[in-house]
Amino acid sequence: MNHYLNLNWSYTVEQEKEKGKHFYIIRVNELPGICTDAETIEEGMKNIREAIEAAIILYLENGKPIPEPVDKENYKGNIAYRTTRERHCYVAKIAKKLHKSMSKTLDELIDAGIEKLQIPQH
Repeated sequence: MNHYLNLNWSYTVEQEKEKGKHFYIIRVNELPGICTDAETIEEGMKNIREAIEAAIILYLENGKPIPEPVDKENYKGNIAYRTTRERHCYVAKIAKKLHKSMSKTLDELIDAGIEKLQIPQH
């Protein structure tokens, strides 16, 4: 359990206001559906740790693999990508039209695809 609780989880924190009261919603990016809300971030982080522990117990009890955070330090940002001449030409035309580099154009096309597929980028 300690192994999982000490992983470098990433969070999304949103501030909300309802009926004049401010509160924070904290989500664990790697654990779908795991979130909490609190009046302070400190309280929310304590609560989210308890939610992570409960989620891990459920994963273990159900024999399901526990999603773990990805160490972004293991990724350099270089991808070897091969495609057809036609696609290469088409992307080059798009890049030229947008006055952007091929890399920036590919990033934007990938981001649009991720957004369309509703795949979280965390």
